[in-house]
Amino acid sequence: MEIGFGIWQILILIIIAVLAIAPVVAIIDIIKGRFKGSNDKLIWILVVLFLNPLGTLLYFLMGKDQKIKENDN
Repeated sequence: MEIGFGIWQILILIIIAVLAIAPVVAIIDIIKGRFKGSNDKLIWILVVLFLNPLGTLLYFLMGKDQKIKENDN
């Protein structure tokens, strides 16, 4: 009986870890950030929670552009 991990098992573990950590990072970024619209923060949190992992990907591709940058007043 072999106990070691093969390359496929390690790859699957890495993918599962990324899929578990990315939404947490996205939600922390959403909570800390300021958005242009008044409801944008709530909408992005719901998108990330209910459309995972697609919602997380959408936030990192599109949602970060909707945040107010520090030097914009």
